[in-house]
Amino acid sequence: MSHAEETYQQSDRPAVALITNHGYAGVDIPFGGAPDTGGQNLYVNSLARALDSLGYRVTIFARGGFPHFNGARGRREPEYLTGHVRYVFVPGGGDEFIRKEDIAIALDEELEWLDAFIRKEAAERGRPPWAMYEFMNTHYWDAAIIGTRLVERWRNDIAAKVIDELLACVLPAQKRERLTRERHWRALGEAPTHHLGHLFIENTGSPAMPLIERVRQAVVEYAKVAEVDKDAAVKEVMESAWEALGRVEDRMAPALHAIVVADAVGGAILRLFPQQAKWLISDLDIVDRHVWTPHSLGSLKQENFRDQPPEVCRPLKFCERRSHEEAVCARTRMFAATSGEIAERLRTHYGVPGERIFYFPPCADTAEFRVYADHETESTYRYLSELSGVEVEALRRGCVIFETSRMDQTKRKDLLLKAFAEVARRRKDVYLFIGGGPENAVYKSLEACRDAHPEMAGQAFLTGFIPEEHIGPLFSLAAMYVSASEMEGFGMSVLQAAASGTAVVASDLTPFVVQYVADDALVVHAGDVEGFARAMQRLLDDEADRWHRARRLLAKVKEFNWEAQTVNLLDHLRKRGYTIARGRKKK
Repeated sequence: MSHAEETYQQSDRPAVALITNHGYAGVDIPFGGAPDTGGQNLYVNSLARALDSLGYRVTIFARGGFPHFNGARGRREPEYLTGHVRYVFVPGGGDEFIRKEDIAIALDEELEWLDAFIRKEAAERGRPPWAMYEFMNTHYWDAAIIGTRLVERWRNDIAAKVIDELLACVLPAQKRERLTRERHWRALGEAPTHHLGHLFIENTGSPAMPLIERVRQAVVEYAKVAEVDKDAAVKEVMESAWEALGRVEDRMAPALHAIVVADAVGGAILRLFPQQAKWLISDLDIVDRHVWTPHSLGSLKQENFRDQPPEVCRPLKFCERRSHEEAVCARTRMFAATSGEIAERLRTHYGVPGERIFYFPPCADTAEFRVYADHETESTYRYLSELSGVEVEALRRGCVIFETSRMDQTKRKDLLLKAFAEVARRRKDVYLFIGGGPENAVYKSLEACRDAHPEMAGQAFLTGFIPEEHIGPLFSLAAMYVSASEMEGFGMSVLQAAASGTAVVASDLTPFVVQYVADDALVVHAGDVEGFARAMQRLLDDEADRWHRARRLLAKVKEFNWEAQTVNLLDHLRKRGYTIARGRKKK
């Protein structure tokens, strides 16, 4: 057992669960991304570290059962980000990577495994599964589906327990055992009153008996063995049943009659036992400790792609994604929005009340993303020199332009290369480094684009995955960070560049830039090659303007602090009714 594992297992800190399900989430995340891996994963790891610093024990659940992005190991055994933060890999969907647009096929299997895992650990600590975590924060729609369904399952547990207690005196043992066994298939927690009434009626008389007579016989027999006043019970139940039947206009719908009467009878029985009714309502509420962080929304992304041809949009499955998101919004208690755009869409397109939305944008890890002194960048300059063949001194004298993100067409690295070709025609002391992997079809198309522009020879380079020790220094030493991305939930890499004291050029589809630093960054219309070329050339030609913009960016991002924002989130959840224990740090 490693020291981190031992520390985690012995910890008595309050626990928090984070679920981030697609991509290669884990302790080692390639900066610049792997397929479906990038800013969201950095966000989750940073949030986990902030919770650790506040005295919590964190489990990050991520899909596993398939090899890591570099193929060096399988994603099976737990990994430890810190002594109080672990990754648990959840199998489901087979032993191969699944892109996020297709991940729905894995969710049922993941749910089963995760529910069993949480139940086992909760039992070891002598508590029900829903009390295992102070709250459960899911990220993106796929994780949110798992989170909402875990809540549904735990609500089923509570409903089954209450129904069993209320009907124990009349329900045969076989039916009681079946009720517990089938509680998830019956969705007891979704309609506990209905199931209570249905079982109450079903257990008495013959199906051929008129429904209202069957109800009367059931309540009379129930009153004989239950601790209730017979006359009061018959009156309460029968009046409720007759009233329900009176509301049904379609006299030719016996199935509908049975539904409304079951609902009414179940409610009447609960009124006969007010204490159990109170417990049921409060316990069903306590179970829901779910908070959803969407990171992006299908309606926003589809709007960004509205001018694209069908063959580009089809693989992104926007309709399916919106349907998942609508289901999550209908069943989720609290939301954390990473941008103003997302917060607005939650309200306008998904019907989420504004008071249920907490604003929690990505923040910057200022221990890594900061202004580095010259001696701290020496090894990174050597790394760039070895990668490019350009002498270290030439790199220092010249200007480095930097971009890193996953190898995805939506990041528009191709546009960045084409814009840089215009810059390279005018200046030979400028070097573009584009990070990210793997060497997929997008990567190969970028190689072809670069090679098709001989004016970029010796000045434009694809780095692949960047070693972690060079990430912070590379952001800092760059003359500017450029992002042409057309599909951003926030723009974490641009925020990190700003926190590193680096000037920024970004598309107008980058929420962080548009909402917070539009006057300090250079904002270019998405898809405008010439616009990006002009912006880069402007900052290269005016060093003083570049320096002043970088310093203003650095000043503005100081408020993006992970620990402070996490404290605000916890306080907000407490105000909204979540019972969250204070963190405990080791003295």
